[in-house]
Amino acid sequence: MDYGAILLGITLGLYSAAVVLYLWSLGSASDRTKLAVGFAVAGLATHAGVIVARGVEQQRAPFTNLYDSVTFAAWAMMAIYLVMQRRHRTVTLGAGVSLLALAAVAFGSTIPKGTSGALLPALRSEWSTIHVVTSLIGYASFALAFSSAVAHVLQERLLKAKRIDVLQKRLPSLDALDRFSYNMVALGFPMFTLGIVTGAMWAQSAWGSYWSWDPKETWSLITWLIYAAYLHVRMFLGWRGKLANRLLVAGFACMLITYLGVNFLAHGLHRY
Repeated sequence: MDYGAILLGITLGLYSAAVVLYLWSLGSASDRTKLAVGFAVAGLATHAGVIVARGVEQQRAPFTNLYDSVTFAAWAMMAIYLVMQRRHRTVTLGAGVSLLALAAVAFGSTIPKGTSGALLPALRSEWSTIHVVTSLIGYASFALAFSSAVAHVLQERLLKAKRIDVLQKRLPSLDALDRFSYNMVALGFPMFTLGIVTGAMWAQSAWGSYWSWDPKETWSLITWLIYAAYLHVRMFLGWRGKLANRLLVAGFACMLITYLGVNFLAHGLHRY
C-alpha cells in the first residue's frame, strides 16, 4: 500500500477545504477562520506524513529531486504561516497562503518521483541537506512576504476607494501587513544566505569550485541582491507600502526563476 500517495490525497483535500473556508470567512463577519485554521493544521500534519513516508521509502533525507523540494517548500510555507499568523494578526492571509500551498502540492503531485537508483556522487555531500533545506525555507518565507504584499495592495486600494465593507475590515491593517512582510524577509534572507554559502561549500566538494556562474547560481545571486536591497531600504530609508512591495514582487519573480524557471529554460549543474 502506498501510504505516501494516500497521505498526499488527504493533504490535498484538507488544504482545499482550508482554502474554501478561509475565502468564506473573508466575506462574512462570522468567525469561520478557526475552522479554516483547523483544516490547515490537519493538512500540515498529513503533509508532514507525506515527507516522512518519502524519506522512509528512499531510506535517506527526501531532498533529492524537484518533487521532494516542492513538497517540502509547500510544507515549510504553511508551517511558518501557521506559527506566525496569531502573532501578527494576519489570520485572513490564510486564504492566499493555503491556496499557494495547495497549488504547490498539486503541482508536485504531477512531477515524477524518481525513487529508483542510487544517488549521484555529487548529491552525497554532507552539505547537501543543509543547503537544500535552508534554501527552501528561504523560498517559503519569500512566498509569504509576496502574499502579504498582494494583500497590502488590495487593502490600500479598498481604503483609497473608501470601500469600508466586510472584506476591508477582515483584511489585516496596512501596518500589520507591512510588518509581516518585513519579518518574513528577515527570516527568509538569512536562511537563503546560508543556502548560498552551504551551496558553495557543496560545489567545492563536488566539482572543485565554490562558484561557477551556473544559471541557478547567477539567479540566486540576483534574488539575494533584491531582498538585500529590500531590507536595506526598509531599515535605513524607511520605505513602506508601494515602493517596498515592488521589491517584494520583483524578488518573488526572480525567486520563481531561480527555483523553477532555470530548470526548464536553461541547462546547468542543478537538477532543481
